[in-house]
Amino acid sequence: MIDTTLKVRRFIAEYSEKTEELVAEHELAEFDLCKFKAEFGGVNSEGLMFESYEILEPNISFINKYVSQPICWNFEKSSYFVEAHAI
Repeated sequence: MIDTTLKVRRFIAEYSEKTEELVAEHELAEFDLCKFKAEFGGVNSEGLMFESYEILEPNISFINKYVSQPICWNFEKSSYFVEAHAI
């Protein structure tokens, strides 16, 4: 998902637990900043979520509402993060 106002691309990054290498990027169909802040508590209330936020198993049902394509979650093999990169 590309936020043209803030000029960032937001997505789910998947990293190998074994090698820590990036193995996939999963596109977000949309991004609701207020809802994501609430889901990933502890985020600065004025922050725009430009850091990397780890996705844990309790976050799956929330994240599934926003992904473009279904993700085959496997927390034994991969770690997942909400990320934002400047465009």
